[in-house]
Amino acid sequence: MVSPATEQQFHVRCTAPTRIDLAGGTIDLWPIHQLLEEKATVNCAVTLPAQVDIEPSSNGKFYLQSIDQKIAVSGTFDECIRTRELPLLGLFLKAWWSADLPPLRIRTEARSPAGAGLGGSSCLAVTLGGALLRAKDLLGRKRTTLDEFYLVQTASDIEAKLIHAPTGIQDYWGALRGGLNIIEFPAGRVTIETHDPGGNSGPAQVGRRLEDELILCYSGKSRQSAINNWEIFKRVFDGDQELLKKLAAIGALAQKCADAVRSGNYDGMLESSKAEWQIRCQLWPNIHTVETRKQADAALTAGARLARVCGAGGGGVMAVIAPQEVREQVQSALASQGGLILRAGVAREGLVADSST
Repeated sequence: MVSPATEQQFHVRCTAPTRIDLAGGTIDLWPIHQLLEEKATVNCAVTLPAQVDIEPSSNGKFYLQSIDQKIAVSGTFDECIRTRELPLLGLFLKAWWSADLPPLRIRTEARSPAGAGLGGSSCLAVTLGGALLRAKDLLGRKRTTLDEFYLVQTASDIEAKLIHAPTGIQDYWGALRGGLNIIEFPAGRVTIETHDPGGNSGPAQVGRRLEDELILCYSGKSRQSAINNWEIFKRVFDGDQELLKKLAAIGALAQKCADAVRSGNYDGMLESSKAEWQIRCQLWPNIHTVETRKQADAALTAGARLARVCGAGGGGVMAVIAPQEVREQVQSALASQGGLILRAGVAREGLVADSST
């Protein structure tokens, strides 16, 4: 039974950014990275966030709503945790809420286009987890501390259940931390090094240059990264030696990219990312679509230094790096090939929770 203290009105709003990958995607799938001598994953959070709002429900029912998907469901706790319409929300409700807690209204919204390759579903998972934990605090239950690694593991387990395939972890850390992230995989643990693009360190110089030169272009076509990642995963553990060589090269270049970020070497970071992308294009023939290839070629011809499809490719959003003096020409070139320029840049903050009672 809910005590009077738990019947208070409250409002929780959590936001978290999505991310672009600069190097080392795919090798963040466990245990692929343990097969490689050199490995790292480098990403940068971007201001295309997910947002979750939670309020208590007044009539005994749970209400789940996705604004961007235009889907809403309602019902008892047991009904909502089994919903097929919004399964991510249902499974997180099951993981971090319970039938003896008050019913909730949960509303989610994602600014990242569907199938963008920016880790949107993982970002939503982090945001939802943070919001539910904050709501528990406001109800006066035992204080819940946000354990980043537990949140990442929970989100990864839930997403793997949904897509029936292994999940990488880089998306969660971009959402949790914001900024520039270097993820490394020593045996027995994962380490995350986050750099604030607004700071005064060497890595902050890389972040500020990215803020000035990053263009995000949506190709107009969604992608399905889980299919690509699963194919690579299967080939790795079927013993595809040629693929392993390519992944080893990606791991080594991602480590160089990480070292360049640490030393504030922006040009070195870009060169490593570009070289890593060239090898990545050999992993999967459909990593570029007709649309993204035309857009990338147009951007590079107009003076861009880098154009790489985010995530596992096959459509979605492309990260383009263009010096200020050619930025307008590059944007026009992308638009001429059907690209949609997104209003977004480097995100300095990660998961943020605001609440009121």
